[in-house]
Amino acid sequence: MKYKVFKIIFIILIIILFVIATFFIIKGLTTKEEIKKNESTPSIQKVDVNKIISDLKKENDNLIYESSDINEFTSLVFNEEGRVKSYLIDTATGEELDINDLIKKDKMNTFLAKEKELLNLKYPEFIVKGILESEGTKAYYIKSNEMTIYYYDFTYDYSYLEEVTLTINYNEIHDCLNFTHIIDKTYENEDGYNYRQDKKTVAITFDDGPSSKYNAKFLDVLARNKAHATFFMVGTMMNSCQKCVLDTYKSGNEVASHTYNHINIKKSSIEEVNESIKKTDDLFYKITGDHIKYVRPPYGAYDKENLENVLYPLILWNLDTEDWRYHDVDHIVNYVLENISDGSIILMHELYETSLEALEILLPKLYSLGYQVVSVGELAMLKDKTLVSSHAYRALKS
Repeated sequence: MKYKVFKIIFIILIIILFVIATFFIIKGLTTKEEIKKNESTPSIQKVDVNKIISDLKKENDNLIYESSDINEFTSLVFNEEGRVKSYLIDTATGEELDINDLIKKDKMNTFLAKEKELLNLKYPEFIVKGILESEGTKAYYIKSNEMTIYYYDFTYDYSYLEEVTLTINYNEIHDCLNFTHIIDKTYENEDGYNYRQDKKTVAITFDDGPSSKYNAKFLDVLARNKAHATFFMVGTMMNSCQKCVLDTYKSGNEVASHTYNHINIKKSSIEEVNESIKKTDDLFYKITGDHIKYVRPPYGAYDKENLENVLYPLILWNLDTEDWRYHDVDHIVNYVLENISDGSIILMHELYETSLEALEILLPKLYSLGYQVVSVGELAMLKDKTLVSSHAYRALKS
């Protein structure tokens, strides 16, 4: 009996030893396979992103900006022969990114629509059209709260030599972004009507309106070119088209007086002159709730007595297109371009289709030459001039 028990125990021990031996043999083979596999696979080196960024700095001169507060990437911006050159380097992989990596895939169309909207807010129609309809390159200056886009090599209908840029605050595109960013409490979009003192500036003026036929068209051309004008309106014409007066006023353009009946103030009594001007201002106040600030004497005729008794600055001009005489688009455009200078006041009329057609050509040409076209009041403000009564002004030079 003891022998049988001993035999059973012995067999069990043999089985256990066999199992243990088999386990270690299998483990040993597996370890050898792993070693062999590891020996045949090259080791993965960690990317040195700092070195990639350092090398880019060495390869490119004139570093303008390097972001330090965006987690997902580093933005590097260089000045290369007067043009911006930008890089976006993934902080984890060292790979170069582009704008598509910064915008959520389902939000790209939303982003592009906002870019177009803000371009239209800042620039005249011909520049926006060039960007949308021609081939060019964009460089992106990415900050934590905003991005600035630089537009190069786009083709415009009018030769434009200034750098075209657009700054987009992230408040405008917050939902489109797929990287960490800051939302400013306050911000202001770039507006083409925020005229600058450091640019050449001229005022354009239109007499004898408003014209129920052309007024809206003149306002449209001005708006599409980020320009303002002063409309010296005749009281009887204002009364006939009060909507024209209100539309002109609301559009940001300026309404001024050309007397109520287009009278020659030099040949009229002071009482008649002041009554005509007051009647025009009363009508303007009735329509807009505002008062007229300037008077243009019809025919440009005035005398010392007018200066002493008319309680408004008299606004004349130094460039007369004589559009009423020639009705010639080329004459109007060429005359202005050949004689224009900073501070000029241009005389045109609201009554003629040829004047409208000339304006359509003239405004983008002036813009492309570096001029901003404004109202008389805006020109005075930009030139730090205070226009006062008892004075007549032909131009407002610095």
